[in-house]
Formats: sequence, structure tokens, C-alpha cells
Amino acid sequence: MLSKIKTLLGHTLVYGLGSSGTRLIGFFLIPVYTRYLTPVDYGVLALVGMLDQILFIVMNMGQSTAVFRTYFNHEDPAQRHTVLTTSLWLNVTLSLPVGLLALALSQPLGWFLTGNTAYTTWVMIGIGAVAFKSLVRLPFAVLRAREESRRYASFSFARTAVGLFLAVTFVVGLHLGGRGVLLSQLLAELLMLAVLLPLTLRGFPLKFSRRDAKDLLGYGVYLLPSGLLSFLLHLSDRYFLRHFGSLGVVGLYALGYRFAEILAFVMSAFLLAWPPFLFSNRKHADAPALYARVFTYVLAVAGFIWLVLALLAEEIVTIMAAPAFREAYHVIPWIAGAFLFEALASVGNVGMPMHRKVKYRPLILGVVAALNIGLNLVLIPRYGALGAAASLFTSFVVRFFLELTVGYQLYPVPYEYPRIARLALMGAAIYWFGTSFAWGSMWVSIPVKLFLLLLAPLALYASGFFQAEELGRLRTLPNFRRWSSPSLQTPKS
Repeated sequence: MLSKIKTLLGHTLVYGLGSSGTRLIGFFLIPVYTRYLTPVDYGVLALVGMLDQILFIVMNMGQSTAVFRTYFNHEDPAQRHTVLTTSLWLNVTLSLPVGLLALALSQPLGWFLTGNTAYTTWVMIGIGAVAFKSLVRLPFAVLRAREESRRYASFSFARTAVGLFLAVTFVVGLHLGGRGVLLSQLLAELLMLAVLLPLTLRGFPLKFSRRDAKDLLGYGVYLLPSGLLSFLLHLSDRYFLRHFGSLGVVGLYALGYRFAEILAFVMSAFLLAWPPFLFSNRKHADAPALYARVFTYVLAVAGFIWLVLALLAEEIVTIMAAPAFREAYHVIPWIAGAFLFEALASVGNVGMPMHRKVKYRPLILGVVAALNIGLNLVLIPRYGALGAAASLFTSFVVRFFLELTVGYQLYPVPYEYPRIARLALMGAAIYWFGTSFAWGSMWVSIPVKLFLLLLAPLALYASGFFQAEELGRLRTLPNFRRWSSPSLQTPKS
């Protein structure tokens, strides 16, 4: 079992270096952005990003997930190639008309989002960027389907590096402000499309299969409502914050969201590797136990990342951002917690994708989206950005339990409940201790909190969290025997 998980981990690490790792480079540009952009600029960028996200959902039509299921339904390489080129034709057919319609409506869309037509140009640039992003999705999907994770990572890194170089040039060098950020995204996606599309599809006959198209759209159409409802969960709070507050409040919330997104960035690498792993192992006898073990590991990794962000939220924002953005730290634990439960729902809900019962997902997301909107209407007028963050967290916790309940009925997974409980109790105890006392200056708080974080894996080891097979692997690591307990040493023969 661990050998299969090792394969998944290998692809995850490489995807992480290329996808999440490169996006984290943007995290380190926050000191630059917060000194050249105002909270209002950040707020407008967040609202334009909200529009781009909903356009991407419509343009994509669930193909990011559907293409893998249809791809792995075929054994013949030629048929698999046809699936990919069919997905390309569908993507072009959907992206162009949606993009052109959005451009025609850019002025009213800008007014609806920001309450001001002065940002119409920002909206137009954002629409162009998301259209190219939708088209470049397929070449990256080709690399994922072939499990060419290293090439995927290399191209992802190149795309981000180009985007960041252009962003610094436009924002710092040319003083274009938020428009420069959007323009850098557009040009980076366009350049990547020009390079990657012919490279990955070289030698592919651009065939179109009506049968595969029907299968892709049949699965994707079911995912479309889920995507739109997920959009409401993730991004509608920005609009409510602008309506009940101001663009500046949206900007502070967006910055806190960006810091919390570190968890999502890291876990997105795993989620890129997860669908091929899930479907390729579904016929194995040990598949349910394998999925349960992966869930435990995801909770351990994502939970530790949440603990880092939640404990050090104030210190991170104080160090990384300009003083005008300091209050953004309040929302980080809540939003990062929402991302934690989102990741757990993605890996824990095996039943719906396995049995193609995606029709349940819109029902679940509909209930949760309605809950989220209701909480936003109640909490945001009273608590502002903190109310939006609490609403997001509550909604994703409810979504997690609903999806796992339905998924378990379709495909029972023997979750490792005692180990899950140890992880949850350990994380809660460390967070409570780290945030319940006033540690004074950062010279005190940072060392104390880092020490608490170092205790987390040691506490798990002492509690008996690790199983014999895992300890056997750990003992192969350099210097493990030097600090491990004598009672746990492997007896000499």
C-alpha cells in the first residue's frame, strides 16, 4: 500500500514544485504589491478575479475533471488521444462565445462589481486573461493524463515566472497599478498557450469524437452547477463586503484570503495528482483501505499547514505586508480552516466520482451555498471581513460532512477514526495554547509558536499515531535511530 502512496506522493511533490510552488513565489511579492497597491486596488482585483472565476467555470464546463474519467475509460492510446483533441474542440467552442459576450458587457459588469465604471479596462483585461487560461488548460491536462509531472512542473514554473516578471515590470517599473497585475496575467497565459499547445499536441490528429464529446459533456454538465455553486461559496462574500462595506474592506479580506490560500496552493498539487490516482486504483482489492490511508495523510499534512498559518497569522502579515493591510490577519485562521475542510472533502468523497453520481453534488452545494449567503447577510453587516471568514468556514464544514455522508453510502471507505481523532486533538490543543496567551513582541511570540509547531510531530509519535509499517519506513531515514525511543528500535537478529 505504501508503495502506491509513494507513487502518488512523487507526483504530488513534482506538481507542488510546478503548480503550488510557483504560485507561492507570488506570495513573496506581497511586500511589493502592498506598497505599490492600495487596499482599494486590492479590492478591485479581488472583484475582477471573482468575475474571471465564474467565466472560467462556464468556459471549462467541468472538463478539467471529465477529461480524466473519459481518458482512462479507454485502453488504446489512439482513442485516448482522441479524447484529448475532442476536449480541445469543446473548449474552443465554449470559450470564444462566452469571452466575446463578456467583453461586450464589460462596462455594466464593471459597474455591478465595483459600483464604478472607471474600472472597465480592468474588467476587459481580466476577461482576456481568463479566456486564454481556459484554452491553456488542455495542454496541462495532457501532461497530467500522461503523468508527466516533471514537464507539468517545468511549464507551470515557466508560466508563473513569466507572469511574476511581467507583474513586477508593470507594477513597479511602469506604475500601472492593478491594471499591470491583470495585464501580466493575460500575457503570461497567451505566451504559455502559444508554446505549450503545439508542443503537447504535436503529431496528434485533431479528431473529434461525438461519442467522447457526449461523455465529456455528460459528466461536465453535471459538474457545471457544482462549479457555479462552489463559486458562490468561495467568492460571493467579496460582493457582500463591497455592498455592506467598501472596496478597501474587500482589499483587506482579499489579502487575508491570499495568505490563507497557501494551504490551498500546497494541497492543489495533491488534488492535481488525485483524480488519475483515484481512478487508476479503483479495481484493486485494497482500494478502500488505500483511500482511507490517503485521507489520514492528507489530514496530517493539511492540518499542519493550517496550524502554521493560524498560529503565525499576525506575525506573517506584520512582516510581509504594508501597515495599511495589517488587520487582514484576523481572517486567516477561518479561511485557512475552510480550505482544510475543502481538501478533506475532495479526497474523502470517493463515492460520487467513483460511481459517477455527481448529480448529488449540486444538491449539496445548493444547500451549502444558501447557508453561506444567509450567513453572509447576517454576519457581514455586523462583523465585516471577520463575519465573511466565519461564514466561509462554517459553510465548508457543513459541506464536508454532507459530501462524506453521501459518498460513504455509495462507496464505503474504512476511515482510520482513532488516528484522525489524535490528529484533531493534537492540533486543537496546540492552537489553543499558542493563541490563548499574550506573548508580547514578535521576538517572543515567533520562537514560542515555532517550538509548539515542532512539538506536533513529536506528540504524534509519542501518542502511537504511526503504524508499524510507517515506523519501519521512518527507521530507514538517516539519523532516525539516533533520536527515536529505544523501546521502538527494531530488535537485532
